Amino acid sequence: MESKKILAVDDSNLSRRRFVAQPLREAGFEVVEAVDGEDGLNAVEEHDPDIIVSDLLMPVMDGFEFIAALRERGVATPVIVASADIQESTRQKLEELGTFAFMNKPFKSTELVATVEQAIDSLVAEVSK
Repeated sequence: MESKKILAVDDSNLSRRRFVAQPLREAGFEVVEAVDGEDGLNAVEEHDPDIIVSDLLMPVMDGFEFIAALRERGVATPVIVASADIQESTRQKLEELGTFAFMNKPFKSTELVATVEQAIDSLVAEVSK
């Protein structure tokens, strides 16, 4: 099976590289990185990722704007949001935007890999319908 491509969107180099990209690469995924929502939109057009892992609080274009822009463009790629913002209103807004999952920062790398694998399984299930 070919390696799935994951887009990691986070303005924090440490968070994006050490806590998202590195564990996913170690799990065998191809990882593309973006520093904010605008950069993320460009990466989606250029790399067509299978799954997106995005932070919420970013300069230029935050996670909410990024996900909304994806949906407006008809991009249905599953988005996993990783954020320290655990307010109920945040989760509700993300649900309305059709995100796949929400992960509280800090999270374990095993939890991230498992959530990405669940998102991939959901894609496979969708295709086989």
